[in-house]
Amino acid sequence: MNKPDVFKFDDSLYYTKEGLESIVGVVEKQKTPDLVIVITQSKEVRADIELLIELAIERNESLWAGLEAISSKQYDLISGIPSEKMRKDLEFSVRGHFKEMEEILKSVWLVQDCSGKMKEHILGIGSLWTAELLNSYFLSAGKASFWADSRDILTFISGERGLSFDMEASSQKLNALVEKNGTAGVFIVTGSRGVDSAGQSVSLGRHGSELTASVYGSMFSSQRIIFWSSCDGVMSADPSKVPGAVVIPTLSYEEATELAHFGSEIIHPEAINPAIQAKIPIFIKNIKNPAGSGTVIHSEGSGINTHPVKGFSIVDNISLLNVEGAGMVGVPGISSRLFSSLHKKDISVILISQASSEHSICCAVPEDQAEDARDVARETFAEELGNFRINTINIERGCAILGAVGDRMSGTPGISAKFFGALGQAGVNVRAIAQGASERNISAVVRSEDATRALRAVHSGFYLSNQTLSVGVIGPGLIGSTLLDQIAGESASLHDRFGVDIRVRGITRSTKMLLGDPSLDIADWREVFEESTQSADLDAFVNHIDAEYIPHKVIIDCTSSRDIPERYLEWIKRGIHIITPNKKAGTTPMPEYTELFEESRKRGIHFLYETTVGAGLPIIGTLKDLIRTGDKIKRIEGVFSGTLAYLFWRFDGTAPFSTLVKEARDLGFTEPDPRDDLSGMDIVRKTVILAREVGHFVEVGDVPVKSLVPAGLADVSLDDFLSGMDVMDGDMDRLYHEAAERHEVIKYTGIIEEDGSCSVRLKSYPDDHPFAGISGSDNIVAFTTERYNEQPLIVRGPGAGPQVTAGGIFADLLRLASYLGARL
Repeated sequence: MNKPDVFKFDDSLYYTKEGLESIVGVVEKQKTPDLVIVITQSKEVRADIELLIELAIERNESLWAGLEAISSKQYDLISGIPSEKMRKDLEFSVRGHFKEMEEILKSVWLVQDCSGKMKEHILGIGSLWTAELLNSYFLSAGKASFWADSRDILTFISGERGLSFDMEASSQKLNALVEKNGTAGVFIVTGSRGVDSAGQSVSLGRHGSELTASVYGSMFSSQRIIFWSSCDGVMSADPSKVPGAVVIPTLSYEEATELAHFGSEIIHPEAINPAIQAKIPIFIKNIKNPAGSGTVIHSEGSGINTHPVKGFSIVDNISLLNVEGAGMVGVPGISSRLFSSLHKKDISVILISQASSEHSICCAVPEDQAEDARDVARETFAEELGNFRINTINIERGCAILGAVGDRMSGTPGISAKFFGALGQAGVNVRAIAQGASERNISAVVRSEDATRALRAVHSGFYLSNQTLSVGVIGPGLIGSTLLDQIAGESASLHDRFGVDIRVRGITRSTKMLLGDPSLDIADWREVFEESTQSADLDAFVNHIDAEYIPHKVIIDCTSSRDIPERYLEWIKRGIHIITPNKKAGTTPMPEYTELFEESRKRGIHFLYETTVGAGLPIIGTLKDLIRTGDKIKRIEGVFSGTLAYLFWRFDGTAPFSTLVKEARDLGFTEPDPRDDLSGMDIVRKTVILAREVGHFVEVGDVPVKSLVPAGLADVSLDDFLSGMDVMDGDMDRLYHEAAERHEVIKYTGIIEEDGSCSVRLKSYPDDHPFAGISGSDNIVAFTTERYNEQPLIVRGPGAGPQVTAGGIFADLLRLASYLGARL
């Protein structure tokens, strides 16, 4: 066999016909003619055999039924082989394995005991029939294949530090076996077992299959070793804790070793040491996605991954041992005595941290060894405790170690600042810190209850854009749905061009909601939302949007609800930004309004409401700019209602005003009840919002308003209003003709004077006035200031409609991203 690839498949695949067939399918697609497969006994089979051993020791009669059940399962797997002769030959062989197992279990039954070596021998029988089974599946598929028991090949030497591989002796036996069976095809070997120099069977432990694959790769000088699993590769963090975790394309051997030591779901470093010594690349790939690139671990791990930190991991169930005392300062040998004593008691020290003052030293130990570690330390420093040179020796339980790993951390300024800054922003207190001289790893000890939050915070700090926003949209009505469509159309471009990552993670209305993690695919959000069966729960919705692992959170309220704005203050206190066209919050009583805005400024949380006045027109933004640059506002006057602007644009005396109202309602230009527009209260609210922006203390009730709703129709039903509103036509016709005689036109305006007094009323303007020239549903506002005194500053444009309003909300969202650091 010429430098064959070495494969190790996930153990669960050997337990079903589908799994065995998927292994054959993957191998058939490989271009290399030679291949070595290391068998991993499935956890299910191992657990079944271990139970049989326990039953035998207990002399439990259910042992025999259990043995029959295991054999039936194996015969069922054999039934998937098409060739009758091959099936019978394999059944005969497997029957022999079960006979051997039965005889050994009878011996265990008699003595009511099973030594470790005996147990491993029994378990090893399961690997033999699995190897034979897979070999038969290959042969039935027309693939040249043979199998061997690794105990006939691999030799290990026992020493003080455990087993070491005897390359020379093993290679001789391997060469002889390969020469005997042929030089091409699939070579299947059992994993996790070998023999010692005396020929006695030895188990290679928990990571034995990985070690076996690594050893065979070394002996064959393989081009690569591939570990096939159910995931796409090594993840940047545990995806069950960090939904935004991604596959790491490349890792160096050193990075993989560091991540493995910190509990990452990766191959154990000791198991792949032979491959590392031989510089054989190791691939982690998904058997369900064999074409995927997966993760490659090799000598040069920087590859295409630009992140200085490759991965993050957590070690749980940790305690801190703290030794403190002024008498430790400058005294040599303190650390040596402590760690020598812990070593003698086989207590594992995972992390060490010491202040430069030498006043204290702490180390992390496994939770279940914490009491022993404290007792050892107190015994070691009994004299120092007695003379108060050491003040305290205690343990702090309930801790976890958070590790960040990456070769490119070395020499990259600001990594530590970013790491600990992310923890600080997440409100995570760090108990201890450690970093090696290689700068490949930063470790921090945190409280166990903070571990997941800490992991999410640092992962988002390095892997997510600083402009990643968790967005929740309340009210997918006409404006909300248009906004979602606009975001769907532009989000990819914004991400690629500016690094703005808009993640719509929730949509809700009054009856139901739709949540997504890490985000929703909003390209077809309507269909998915309509199919959602999740009942609306505003608290659950907000909790979902307020994701720990995303830097910024924003709720967009597209409703006209009175209740939802009452939650704004609570959300701002949680650090959630708010964007809304809803005018209710901007017109609440002044004490509530003041508290809302003061809390927003104090916490650095943005409350953006440009679309509350003028839809997408930059009215509030223009006013803010004037004030911030020192201009003094003398007067603001404007047509702020698209509906009323349309009505008075159409009102030319040829048709009664009530007819125009009905026409506008039929076209959807008014509220369902036109009195909501004709009352002028919408303009009152917009006027109050602008007046407060200037700095005036104005309440809605302070603004006199000329309602266009006839007094007798204010409280009647909608139908009665619609049928009786022609009573307004006489007055409106008179006002029109009086204005026309003066060469003026009528507009419904809101006015803010320099002293803060406000009014909303009908007003006529000369034909050549800017207000007279607006058409359709245009809004217009004139700012008279010290700078713009002779000629007011005019802002004019469409002031209503879902497209422009949604566009204004979208602009506020991008404005927020800019405030947060995006270079738009």
